[in-house]
Amino acid sequence: MKMNPDDQKLAVLLASWRLQPTVNAGFRPGVWARIEGLRREAKWSGYVRAHAAGCAALLVVVVGLGAWTGRESAKARVQAERAALVTSYVQGLDARAMLRP
Repeated sequence: MKMNPDDQKLAVLLASWRLQPTVNAGFRPGVWARIEGLRREAKWSGYVRAHAAGCAALLVVVVGLGAWTGRESAKARVQAERAALVTSYVQGLDARAMLRP
């Protein structure tokens, strides 16, 4: 393939072109500072994501324990109310406790 003279000039120009980036001495420490900052911010959510199975199991245990505690509390309350109703009913039937008109 034959090269066009303009293409040859472009090739020479591109070959001579060099980029000289400026050196920033604080670049690497800055990157690590940002990474550490993100680690500190995302501690809780990162921990939960990393330990999802354990967190899910703990959540199930806590909800189950709360449900069981609530059920037992409700049973105790119902039994106490039932005992109070029975006592009130029996006292209402007791002839000695009835008022005479």
